[in-house]
Amino acid sequence: MKPQKLGKIIILGTVLILALMIFFIYELNQQQLESCAAFCNQAGIAHNIGQCPYHQGTTISWLPIISSILVAFIGGIGIYLALSKDTKIIERKEYDLTKLAKEEKEIFELLKNKKEGIYQSEICKELAISKVKMTRILDKLERKGFIERKRRGMTNLVLLK
Repeated sequence: MKPQKLGKIIILGTVLILALMIFFIYELNQQQLESCAAFCNQAGIAHNIGQCPYHQGTTISWLPIISSILVAFIGGIGIYLALSKDTKIIERKEYDLTKLAKEEKEIFELLKNKKEGIYQSEICKELAISKVKMTRILDKLERKGFIERKRRGMTNLVLLK
């Protein structure tokens, strides 16, 4: 699963949990008010917050606070994942150069040093090889899976595979 999709699912779950928490806290407060009113009516006292046992003390319920912090943290992770970019894993390919001829190895090393590729005509100039011989050598390297040629106008761009 992609991180962006997972992040969106986490955000959706966080919003759902947050809505349920708000509903739960609202219902809990309503029940507390109803219990307070019922107690005051049964005891025959006026609705006085100072005498009502439901309003005695200023105890803060830590459960909603801790769960809100936890939900916010998880939501933050979801936002981070939703906004993150894909990471591309580039694997280095190992080449067996033992079966290559001297000129093929020279071309391979030249391509290895030029990571973005090099034009076929530049290889001819640097190694002082004729165009025909260069084409044949590059054909062999391409068949063996070492290089790839891309047509660029009147010349070829040669890249390592």
